Amino acid sequence: MANLTLYPATLQWAVEESDADPVALSQRRGLGQLPDWLESKEPVSVSFNKVEQLSRALHVPFGALVRSVVPQRRLEPLVRYRTVGNTSVQPSKNLQDTIDQMRFRQEWARDELLESGLDANPLVGSVRDAEQDDSLADALRSTLGLDGRSAWEGGNSSDRFRQLKERASHAGIMIMLNSQVGSVSSRKLDLQEFRGFVLIDDMAPLVFINRNDSFDGMIFTLIHEVGHVLLGTQELFDGIGGQGGRKATERAINRAVVKAVIDDERFRQVWREQLVGDKEPAGAAESIAGEFHLSPLAMGIQAHQLGLTGEDTLEELQARMNRHLHDRAVHRQERESRGNGNRTNASRVDTGFVRLVNAAMDGGRLAPTEGFDLVGVRSPQSYQGLIREKKLI
Repeated sequence: MANLTLYPATLQWAVEESDADPVALSQRRGLGQLPDWLESKEPVSVSFNKVEQLSRALHVPFGALVRSVVPQRRLEPLVRYRTVGNTSVQPSKNLQDTIDQMRFRQEWARDELLESGLDANPLVGSVRDAEQDDSLADALRSTLGLDGRSAWEGGNSSDRFRQLKERASHAGIMIMLNSQVGSVSSRKLDLQEFRGFVLIDDMAPLVFINRNDSFDGMIFTLIHEVGHVLLGTQELFDGIGGQGGRKATERAINRAVVKAVIDDERFRQVWREQLVGDKEPAGAAESIAGEFHLSPLAMGIQAHQLGLTGEDTLEELQARMNRHLHDRAVHRQERESRGNGNRTNASRVDTGFVRLVNAAMDGGRLAPTEGFDLVGVRSPQSYQGLIREKKLI
């Protein structure tokens, strides 16, 4: 097979884009000349197989590597103006690639739904004012079936997360989740960077949830992002309370999330009940979180906003949450290494989306390889396992 021409400037861009160590990469079989390629003053001739290997190692598209001009990546609008404090921060490649994957799925789903003659989803933008958190809380209850105590009876947090995920999917909101970029286990998503995001589209709204969070944390993120769908606004959720001028909106949505599950009067009552005896506020927040299946930090923030506790409680809850998530990440990695692959694949992809892909493949509108790529599997066997788990056959 003929060699391909690679350009040093493009190679340097690819290495920087992937945040890779070129010395470490050069230890891999076939890539020993990488340092020489990077330092070359002239274009270099490289075999097709080596370019393919380099593409996989850097997680950079094959086509981008062979360009004579350095690709200019359009910064995703969702992360364009992110800040920490007053400092602008660049999104990680893992986050950018995850958003790109979700946009690819969303754009395909939108085209498929339009081709089928379906109308826009009436939920998108159905709530006009984010500051009216009571109205948003009512809409969240209605959309996710949170009316009454029966919505939370029976089961643990994982059961309740699955219930909410199914209800959102039935409402036409695609719910995707993962702990890593696609199927690459070495590319873990950073929970400190984001807990989830929503991509707004009037036909195919999509919510992505970082699977490295606890189930209670994911429940909060899911309801929060559905709130954005109802408002018709997209956002990257970092669990802190929004970016820049959007902080007021984010905090209003957070209040609506808690109100959708437990109203202010009931919250004050259970908070006072928890503080009877010697229980400290952080412990009270954890107990209430266990009952209502939201994170202890969310309960602490609600108590703080209602004037029931101070900043020190939030600091303690944040520290406890960080310790818990660290321990959980270790155990989760152990479980995933010996888990059920079909079940894992099925948990990552929205059921309605899989149904849409399956129908397109059955109807001859979508090639099998394209369908596999859309749902994140690589073989017919994995695809059959996925749709069995989804109970589509």
